[in-house]
Amino acid sequence: MKMRKRLIAISLVLGMTAGLAACGNKTNQNGEQNFFLKLSHYRAEGSVADVDINKFADEVNAADDSLEVWVYPAAQLGDYTTVQELVSIGDVEMQFATLGTSVDKYLGITSAPYICSNWDDAYKIFNRDSEFTATIADHLADQNIKLLSVYPLYFGGAIMNKEVDNPASMKNQGIKVRCQTMKGPELVTTMLGYIATPMALNDCFTSLQTGVIDGMIGSGAEGYYSSYRDVAKYYLPYNDHFEVWYLYINMDKWNEMSKKQQEVLQTAANHLEDERWKEAPTQTEEYEQKLEDYGVQIINFTDEELDAFYERCQKEVWPKLTELYGQEAVDMVQNLTK
Repeated sequence: MKMRKRLIAISLVLGMTAGLAACGNKTNQNGEQNFFLKLSHYRAEGSVADVDINKFADEVNAADDSLEVWVYPAAQLGDYTTVQELVSIGDVEMQFATLGTSVDKYLGITSAPYICSNWDDAYKIFNRDSEFTATIADHLADQNIKLLSVYPLYFGGAIMNKEVDNPASMKNQGIKVRCQTMKGPELVTTMLGYIATPMALNDCFTSLQTGVIDGMIGSGAEGYYSSYRDVAKYYLPYNDHFEVWYLYINMDKWNEMSKKQQEVLQTAANHLEDERWKEAPTQTEEYEQKLEDYGVQIINFTDEELDAFYERCQKEVWPKLTELYGQEAVDMVQNLTK
């Protein structure tokens, strides 16, 4: 029943916006087609990601009056996995989010645990011109999706609504912790000493509130502050994954555009990424402080403890990821950080 209501709501929103698109889908005085582009993301309105993507939309709208980008925050058009499929078929034109893996399991490598341990290595792997990003673009193209740019967020951690006894020990805590519905996050959640509970993002708040789960992994300080601060008592910055989003557009829609329109979108997308690489490293401490000011206790780890998490993951988890993503992909990631 819950999913049915969600799908009905999505259909109503898409129906209304399709009507708006039809009204504006004419040619301008230069003979270019006008495009109304719905852009979905799942962060709360006013969050860092929401502010940044609205700047992108404003830049596009100001640069070319034949392009109109409308931002829909807070998963108004559906969970990011659903919207990714909607972008693939063209029912939603654009999305700004992490990548879903329901169609292509390979894309889960973007959220692989402990893929890197510092910002320099993160840039080497994830910048838009890297060999790694080229493989992601190819896989998205197979879904009829054009990748525009990368948006680095932060290194991730976990929130808990109950105290964890010696969380650095990596011993079984008997605590149920939500993880993403992918093999890598499930394996690392178990490695860190928790009962891994794969769950869709949209179900996490209520599940934490009602005690279905005791904690959540798969986001970071900014994400938890924006969306989960009311259901968190502790924040543990494990640096368990590097959170990165991707900005992309339906490939058919992209191919319908003139070269000028494509350049406007790509230029704004590049600006979005370039500014984010400058700003992101400094925001982790800022949002950890915001969590603490809100009443969430920060459980910090020493550098030695963080190194131990990383090394154990490389030793125990990554060999299993090789089976999932292939030796070539794993070697590429490891070579980029040497």
